[in-house]
Amino acid sequence: MKNVRVIRLQTGEDVIADLEEGSELHTLKKAFVIIPMQSKPGQPVQLMMTPYMPYSADDEVVIAKDKVVTIVKPKKDILNSYEQNTSSILTTQPGLITETKLPSK
Repeated sequence: MKNVRVIRLQTGEDVIADLEEGSELHTLKKAFVIIPMQSKPGQPVQLMMTPYMPYSADDEVVIAKDKVVTIVKPKKDILNSYEQNTSSILTTQPGLITETKLPSK
């Protein structure tokens, strides 16, 4: 069973992955960095996912537990996007996640 979580690292990166927690080390499987992007001020923020450490030949990334700031469950739409990105089934409808509830000034 998958344990998909969003992990905030000390570096400030938000990584979504199938997380295997250990006492000293965490193993991240199918890890992606979540990057918020806003095209113009006042426009909705879109989230892009890109592979974490794409230059590595390994399928898993092992990080020290003390480098993790927090671990949370992803929102449903982010989880759905992650599952589409990691699925072996190709889809013809890729999409970005849009946060529509921006704080008002």
